[in-house]
Amino acid sequence: MARRIPLIALQRAIYKRLTECQDVPVYDAVPDDVNARYDLPCITFGAFTYKPDGTKQDDVAHVTLQLDVWSAESGRAEVQQITNDIALLIEHSRLTLDDEFEVVRQEIDFFEAFAEDPSGYHGVITLAADVLNTKKEE
Repeated sequence: MARRIPLIALQRAIYKRLTECQDVPVYDAVPDDVNARYDLPCITFGAFTYKPDGTKQDDVAHVTLQLDVWSAESGRAEVQQITNDIALLIEHSRLTLDDEFEVVRQEIDFFEAFAEDPSGYHGVITLAADVLNTKKEE
């Protein structure tokens, strides 16, 4: 079985879940035209890791995907509320992936929040998942 990396399928599923179920804008990266008080808060996609796992017959990948939460507020409250909403949305039900991938396990693995200079707050929440490649070789 040929190994495939599920980054795009996972990112699409998370983007869909977040944009359909909450109001904070979601971007692939921090937009160049961000005006600190106008476009914030926002959520951006961060680092992605992939570690092959499974057997010769089963292509399973252990992946992590970080979501960054940006706020113009000087305190933690806004970032914590948004990341709490993300955690509830991710852990409420299994993500549905396209491109012949299937999530077999998902959980929030890590969260941290810290002040950003000169003002504002930044949070990072990490999703960990095991993803099965269901594409059959021809």
